[in-house]
Amino acid sequence: MDAKRHFARATWTVALSATLLAGSQASAVPMLFSGLSSDGHPVSAIADFILNDATDTVSVTLNNTTTTTLDAGELFTGLDFTISGLTPTLTSDTGIQRTVDGAGAFVDTGSPQNLSWSVASLGGGVHQINFNPNAKDAIIGPPTAGSYATANGSIKGNAGHNPFAALEAKFELSVPGLGPNSIVELRTFRFGTTLDPATGTITPLPEPAALALAGIGLVAMGARRRRR
Repeated sequence: MDAKRHFARATWTVALSATLLAGSQASAVPMLFSGLSSDGHPVSAIADFILNDATDTVSVTLNNTTTTTLDAGELFTGLDFTISGLTPTLTSDTGIQRTVDGAGAFVDTGSPQNLSWSVASLGGGVHQINFNPNAKDAIIGPPTAGSYATANGSIKGNAGHNPFAALEAKFELSVPGLGPNSIVELRTFRFGTTLDPATGTITPLPEPAALALAGIGLVAMGARRRRR
């Protein structure tokens, strides 16, 4: 690696926009979205980007941190973003799959499974990472008191939506042309099976909070540069 170090930075601009400056094998501060889904329910999520310009790759972890899941409108299903006009290609998407039965009890797979997300171009350099159009593998938030008993039939025992990605999903993107000054801009967090845009704010996640989440498996990095 070149001796000159490039450090990641994170800032936020307007309510639904945040920028991340890449660096060689650099990690930006995780970004926290907090707001309301299209049906007016409180939702929150974390987007964690690791940019490696030496290999033209971007690693992404998306977490659904919504505290109460009542219906499918609170499932984290998509994120719109740009990468300095470059075109990302999805090379892998994995996560623990969670199946919720009719009573709200759930069973997880013992290891990460291949999911069925994809990356689509929205035009104008904007891309969207989104879940299966068959409505499976949406990222579900944590249970309440150990189950999803308070959720409705769009979650409990719903064969069309099960299995879900349990709490988080991880993605690897190939981004030819990625450089030390490349910028990732987060645009829109989407929830629900029709990829509805949520309204709210995006802010950097403070390092103590990021480390606390890492301890329970929701996010795996703090606001610092990491080497591979």
